[in-house]
Amino acid sequence: MNYFKYVLKAPTSIRPAIFVTLLCLFVLLCFFVLSGQKTDLNSPGSEDLSQVPEAPSRDMQPEFAVEPAEQQEAPEPAFNYPAGALEGELVVHFKDRQAYLDYLQRLRDAGLEPLGQLDALLALRLSEASLRRVRPQGDLDRISFSYPVTSPPPLGALSPLQLGGLQPFDTVAAMIAGEWSDADGSGVRVAILDSGFQAHSDFLDSQMTSLDFTGAGIDGLGSGHGTSVTSIIGGRLGIAPGAELLAIRVLDEQGQGNSYDLARAIIAAVDEGVDIINMSLGLYQDVPVLHEAILYADERGVLMVAATGNDGYGLIAYPAAYSQVLAVTAVDAQGQQARFPNQSDTIDFAAPGFEVIVAAEDGNYVSFSGTSAAAPFVTATLAVLKSESVSSGVDLSVDVLKDYLNDSGAPGVDPLYGAGTIDWQRLSERNTPGIYDLAVADLYLSADSQAGTTVPIEVSVQNRGTSRTLESQLEVQIVGVSEPQRFTIGALAPGEATSRKVYSQVPASRNGESLDVAARVIPAANDVRPENDAKAVRFKALK
Repeated sequence: MNYFKYVLKAPTSIRPAIFVTLLCLFVLLCFFVLSGQKTDLNSPGSEDLSQVPEAPSRDMQPEFAVEPAEQQEAPEPAFNYPAGALEGELVVHFKDRQAYLDYLQRLRDAGLEPLGQLDALLALRLSEASLRRVRPQGDLDRISFSYPVTSPPPLGALSPLQLGGLQPFDTVAAMIAGEWSDADGSGVRVAILDSGFQAHSDFLDSQMTSLDFTGAGIDGLGSGHGTSVTSIIGGRLGIAPGAELLAIRVLDEQGQGNSYDLARAIIAAVDEGVDIINMSLGLYQDVPVLHEAILYADERGVLMVAATGNDGYGLIAYPAAYSQVLAVTAVDAQGQQARFPNQSDTIDFAAPGFEVIVAAEDGNYVSFSGTSAAAPFVTATLAVLKSESVSSGVDLSVDVLKDYLNDSGAPGVDPLYGAGTIDWQRLSERNTPGIYDLAVADLYLSADSQAGTTVPIEVSVQNRGTSRTLESQLEVQIVGVSEPQRFTIGALAPGEATSRKVYSQVPASRNGESLDVAARVIPAANDVRPENDAKAVRFKALK
């Protein structure tokens, strides 16, 4: 079958003009068609071609087709919690009160509540989830973290060799201090931030109120530590039985707390009108909200006393490490540093802290050791000094206590004893003129002395009386050396100390050898306490 092909034919003379005309009509027609289909990029609902991703190159194509997924919101960046910080919570500090209140309202409008709030410090404790959901809008000062707080660890990790040379007190606080003042702490309010306390016969006559920041109950499980601390301060056998006590529980059943609750307890104690705060607890972290609470108390004239810690470190725990807090280390019944305390030149006082008899959680009595025991000795003594003249400020009590410390360790302030050891007898005699008492304060050999080297031994002499001493003589004998070395000690004002050096070779520890040194002062006048005119010390390396 042949197909018919129809071809238009025009006369030869007009064929080019017709072709040009038809071509123009065709082009014009195409223009109108295309113009009608053109998309207005500025019209509503149009696709923004600038947002269309560029097609991947061939080597970027997936190996198989993937259905387009619904667009997901990018995950929130994780908070970088410092080592040791409590994860899942933060502390937000605001620039001013209005910013603080505005954010608090925004938080509650979202149906959320803070984990805690410190109105006095403009600080909120928030869960991480709450902070992500309601973000501060340029109204915060900074964000910080919370850290665990504990009572100083017990001494169970120390070897018998380390504790073997220590002399226990084996009696209660009232007997250790003796009858040194007619005052008993009356008129002074003391806060004890610890693990609460248990009812005990020791507290029958005590004036006590309490707050619980842990939910464990002021007398719940694990309150033994706080019970022991409290009995040293205000119990029937404590040093300041007349003081009014405010027990605030910040440590739970396991002896654990946190820096935020500790700060909250300090603020609460200040607002309750206390004069002194005792903190036999700590942590090794400078925490902004805790430091702000310390400053809050200090600015309002509240004394703070804290334990330095029992870890044997070359630094002390916070809050004792803050300059506004009185830091306390522990000594045994012979007045020697108890070996387990942390060390620092910033220590203020040394006080009894080895096997003191205290009230126990079960209603009986127990032996209590550590800087946790030493701190309340200082707290109670300050309470009594203030109660001697309630109208005087607590700062005056601190000055009095410092003026009558026994110089111990290296002459002056040193890392082992701080400014010195409490002596209640000297405190009791401070207003009695004419007491002549020259004492050998201590014999000191640096702990980092190397075996086989020749090192100095510093012998300190102190005037512990109330009258100026006359020129005296000092004799120092190193065992194995035939003749003692003699020195002249010039006149000393009350409380003043001086020292002399002798030199000896340090024996090797592997041979079990020791270095024995004895010293005695020969007063130029009748000395009321000849028993402290001489002292002997054995230096032996601990293995």
